[in-house]
Amino acid sequence: MTILRIIAAAGAVITLGLAGCMSDEHESTSHMASANYMSSGTYMRDSSAGTVMTTPEGRTVYTYDKDAMGASSCYGACAEHWPPVTAASEAQPFGEMTIVERTDGVRQWAYDGKPLYLYDDDDAPGDVEGDGEGGVWHVVK
Repeated sequence: MTILRIIAAAGAVITLGLAGCMSDEHESTSHMASANYMSSGTYMRDSSAGTVMTTPEGRTVYTYDKDAMGASSCYGACAEHWPPVTAASEAQPFGEMTIVERTDGVRQWAYDGKPLYLYDDDDAPGDVEGDGEGGVWHVVK
């Protein structure tokens, strides 16, 4: 499978799992995105940063350079601003999509070993406001 197809499949998984929960979850105190990943499809969106992985609503998915491979280091205020894309208890890894366990016990989706996040300041579909933030946050392409 080509890297583009893997990314497209990963985007589909993320976005299908987030469908229906993002509007309420995004406004919640925890700001955590809940996800049940299943099915297939493509949720990639053209943006000013190129074609990026998104949720069904068009929210862009990011990685954090300070994360170790397979482990998140974004907690507290960081996780409030950069909500982790969480995995339901029954979710299973597939392809390049894996699940990492956060130190707070939450299961988080990862792509190619890198935990995945949303950016709280992305308001509209296709927003990529967090790309390059602090030199350590990057959209998933």
